[in-house]
Amino acid sequence: MKPRATSSHGYKAQGNKALNGALTSKKKVSKNQVVFFDYRDERKLKRFINDQGKIIPRRITGLSAKEQNLLTHSVKWARFLAVIPYVVDEYK
Repeated sequence: MKPRATSSHGYKAQGNKALNGALTSKKKVSKNQVVFFDYRDERKLKRFINDQGKIIPRRITGLSAKEQNLLTHSVKWARFLAVIPYVVDEYK
């Protein structure tokens, strides 16, 4: 069986294309910028979720540990309230 081509972080190699609108390079969020993740803001949360519905890790997004924790809680709360789906229909 032929192994699939993946990048160093485990996602499929997609060239210059961003991962489902996620941040393409590290540290896109500036240090002096206040980051707030609202669980009702579906568009902002989907930037940090890949095509399978998983939260993209902070080594890819470039968020600090505190910001990633806030993001995780917001995504989980949004899933609980059915703002965003737990799993995409294609992968069920």
